[in-house]
Amino acid sequence: MIVLLGLILLGVGAIYFRRTPGPSVGIQFAPLETQTLVGDPFTLKVSFSNYSDSVLKDAKISLLVPDGVSFVGQAEGQRVREGTLGDVGPGSVNQHSFNVIITGGANSVKRMTAKASYRSGQSPTMFETSVEMDLVVGQSAVSLNLTAPQSILNGAEFEIKAAYTNNTGREFKNLRLAIDYPPAFKFKRSSMQAEGAGNNSWFLGDVPASGNGTITMTGSIVGPESSFFGFNGALTFGLFGTTYTLSQQAVSLSILPAPLSVSVGLYNGQDRVVRLGEELVYVISYKNNSDVVMQNMTVKANLSGELYDFKGLDAKTPFNSLTNTITWFAGNTPQLLNLGPGQMESIQFSIGAKDAFPIRLVSDKNFTLNIAAEISSPTVPENTSADRTVSVANGSNKVMGRTDIVAEAFWRDAKAGILNMGPYPPKVNQPTQYTIHWKVVNYATDVSDIQVAAYLQAGVRFTGTVKSNIGTSPIYDQNSGLITWNIPSLPATKGVISAPAEAIFQVEATPSSNQVGRDMPLLSETKLEAKDMFTELQLESTAPAVDTRIPSDTTVNVQSRTVQP
Repeated sequence: MIVLLGLILLGVGAIYFRRTPGPSVGIQFAPLETQTLVGDPFTLKVSFSNYSDSVLKDAKISLLVPDGVSFVGQAEGQRVREGTLGDVGPGSVNQHSFNVIITGGANSVKRMTAKASYRSGQSPTMFETSVEMDLVVGQSAVSLNLTAPQSILNGAEFEIKAAYTNNTGREFKNLRLAIDYPPAFKFKRSSMQAEGAGNNSWFLGDVPASGNGTITMTGSIVGPESSFFGFNGALTFGLFGTTYTLSQQAVSLSILPAPLSVSVGLYNGQDRVVRLGEELVYVISYKNNSDVVMQNMTVKANLSGELYDFKGLDAKTPFNSLTNTITWFAGNTPQLLNLGPGQMESIQFSIGAKDAFPIRLVSDKNFTLNIAAEISSPTVPENTSADRTVSVANGSNKVMGRTDIVAEAFWRDAKAGILNMGPYPPKVNQPTQYTIHWKVVNYATDVSDIQVAAYLQAGVRFTGTVKSNIGTSPIYDQNSGLITWNIPSLPATKGVISAPAEAIFQVEATPSSNQVGRDMPLLSETKLEAKDMFTELQLESTAPAVDTRIPSDTTVNVQSRTVQP
């Protein structure tokens, strides 16, 4: 029973609201007449008794249900439903019914909670009482048993059976069966006509009490050896415009080692990381694992990935540019005519990776180069149901990202908002100030732990004026003359789609007499290091040394930019 306890403190005074007992009442669940099954709607009755000698007003009963329980005809996520009793006289018993359905959790226990709220007489206080019940849930009202072979040969036909049984004493109407196939499954036929283009849904109609049935699906799969493929089945029915799941089951199978096996990968490392502009050599190896001669084999290699340079393929390569597939057969590769038991052969081909990322959108990142190899032969070993022998293999290689550093110097730098003092062209023994810009352009992978570093040269000092368009700025070590800029992370396409990360710092250079007629060095070669978060490899980049020639500053119009006397 809920009573009110309140405490209000005002200055040094206090007002207390004490708990006051409510009228004598009772709330209970009515016993269920039948066993509760998943998917079988039932009525849950809750009784509210007034044992007091006064009228209870505005009485309401609420039912709270856990996950896996729904109110019939309501949204599946609704957890509370309320019923109004109104005024309940002395000695009266009022009852409210809730239509409920179990939507999940066969052979489990569901805790149900009923609450009653009411007022007594003219009191504004709302009282509340509650009761809990552990509801034992049995099996599904209509059970589903999905079976398939544990393992299959590539390309061989096999059967999946979906058996269903009505476990209740009443007819179930408008039942449907749906099977979620893996993408590699090739449907061929079923014992009952399927609905829709996916051939994976069947209208079972009305299933009588204790009735049952079985649907058999036949198909095949071509996939890598030892790989697993899952099938998910579900029985559903409709009630008051809502679809409920009666039973679900999943089954999986694996691909047996094929009589004719194939593997594919790069010549110098199957899973290694590829770099832009690299020449790639692929090796497709195949072996006859059977005791018969495999004849008239066909080998295909399908290439997918925006960074393949298809135009660079050798003109003699049997390539189809519509499907990006290379096909070898006995007509262009004589070794595919016959392959004896236990014999192993291979095919090689080369193709280049493009030297630039095709970045158009922020989402253009984490590029891979993928190859799917397939070998097939019309030769089929005895006791095999396939119409051909086939095997497939896949390979995928990540492409390393790229992060560039640009180093530029300016004398006039209005855009930076920094005023550089001193003469230009520079003069002996007279200081001239320059602003040096570091720009970091990151391409196709997210990077972290970026460090940019360079040394100031002789006769050059750091003024302390710095700017940056990100959260960190360059730091100068006066003992070594090293300037470093540490950046925690940068997203892919930063500087390609959006503005680059940029830092600006001011230096002051005073030429010596031995530098007359020459360009005075300002900054050493700039080095960048970063971690590629996609490939987990280290990225490196450099920018040329900077001197007083400052070619990036196009505002300077002088006959000579060398140091003047």
